[in-house]
Amino acid sequence: MSVSSEIASRFIQLVNRSHQLNGRPFDEGTKLLPPGGPFRSWVHYGVMIPDLPAPHHYFTVMSIVGTPGATVFDNDFALAGEPRDTAYLISSTASMVPGQFRSYSISRDCEFREDGSFQKFGADLEIEGEFPNWKVRRFSDGVEVTLNIEATSTVSHFAHIPKLYNHWSLLCRYTGTVQHSGGSDEVQGLCTFEYACGVGRYSIGSSRTPARGKLPLNFFTYQVINVNARKQLLLVQVLGPGNFPLQQTAYVRSLDDLGRTYNRAVKLTVETYQPETETTPDGFEMKVPRRFAWYAEADDGKPVLSLSCEVAGPFEFGLGAGYASWFNYKGTLEGESIQGKGYLEYIDRR
Repeated sequence: MSVSSEIASRFIQLVNRSHQLNGRPFDEGTKLLPPGGPFRSWVHYGVMIPDLPAPHHYFTVMSIVGTPGATVFDNDFALAGEPRDTAYLISSTASMVPGQFRSYSISRDCEFREDGSFQKFGADLEIEGEFPNWKVRRFSDGVEVTLNIEATSTVSHFAHIPKLYNHWSLLCRYTGTVQHSGGSDEVQGLCTFEYACGVGRYSIGSSRTPARGKLPLNFFTYQVINVNARKQLLLVQVLGPGNFPLQQTAYVRSLDDLGRTYNRAVKLTVETYQPETETTPDGFEMKVPRRFAWYAEADDGKPVLSLSCEVAGPFEFGLGAGYASWFNYKGTLEGESIQGKGYLEYIDRR
């Protein structure tokens, strides 16, 4: 690592204090509060399952309530009124018809209980409960997903910048059903339950139009793998201007421990792209991966992660200003050979 890169990395750690929280049990008094006030002008609720049986393959809830004002997450073309009054949602499985992205007027179409115990997005999605138990109901033409989620105390903190931005993910068990084509599949396993909140471009005052100057986050990927029935792997890369790495981290966690993080030499390499770009609804031509690889080392320099991955499904728009899909992988993690399928979020606005 160069001197300048090391200085930048240390500066990021000073700002983002997530490293001080990772490895500690979740604060059970944490509330999933809806937007409110300048320090919580937007929030995110998320649920991700990477390994449902065919034909579903994955399930995602990726919602943003309010408009952050960041390049990779804003969908200005889909404003349903003022930016702070707009909620955005993609919730899909591979068995749902394409085009699951939705936007809503929060005041007209949604319900968010002030204590954070209930969220409703139009007639499409409901999340109800408090730690450690939630119920998720997703309604779509031809497919209905019902999940009972039980959280553990194992939490991964992606960002902790007091009064500016907090983002965390709980390791959870789930049971439920996916109804489709006149049948019903019983499902169970590991999933994530996630929440974020923060200050955004619309924290002060009221704006009826999109902000011109956005937070220049240009690349974002988040990937979830259930290694086995007890262990989960989360992979994150976030790039700013000039491909500067704001975050490159591998999170390993299980039902048996509070998890650990790897930040040394974490690298995502896109080996080949899909032969055709994806065109977003606002006209952006985005290259999306076909084959890609992950690598990471422990603090002592020994390899702990090496994965070869290949996208196995179509890309569904609405993951912020990018896409969700699923992939097959094989490789090694902490000396163990692993293979299976994972969940992919990918946004490249460079």
